[in-house]
Amino acid sequence: MVDPYILLLAIVNMSEGVKAFIGDKGAKVVLRDVGRQAGPKLLESLIGRFPGVLDKEEALRRACIILEDLGFAKSLKKENGSIVVEEDIFTDAIMGENLSDSPVIYFFAGLIEGFVSFMSDQKVTLVPEVVERGKIIYKYS
Repeated sequence: MVDPYILLLAIVNMSEGVKAFIGDKGAKVVLRDVGRQAGPKLLESLIGRFPGVLDKEEALRRACIILEDLGFAKSLKKENGSIVVEEDIFTDAIMGENLSDSPVIYFFAGLIEGFVSFMSDQKVTLVPEVVERGKIIYKYS
């Protein structure tokens, strides 16, 4: 079986490869959309069909709980119009110092957005405000 950390490095490096191929903005758009598409499929494979429709705020809260339980971060919390991610799996795997330029940060945002769309009939958009090793803060609207 593949070591999960090796798989994580492959995902981060793949996102950097997409960036090298289509540019920074294109990679961020593409990987956000990949996350948006993957989120509902992942949730459906885990829980099956969602039994109801939640409002956006409750869907965000539950998405944070589920992603935390799945091990994407030690803590994901919805706080005052933000999603605060602590001890995430992605930022430590990014090479270099300019973490906010990594398209994998947008993949993670898209994954959260995809989870919300699975549980809610409303859309949410996350924008990274703070990106540090072990911490991401996304503003949402």
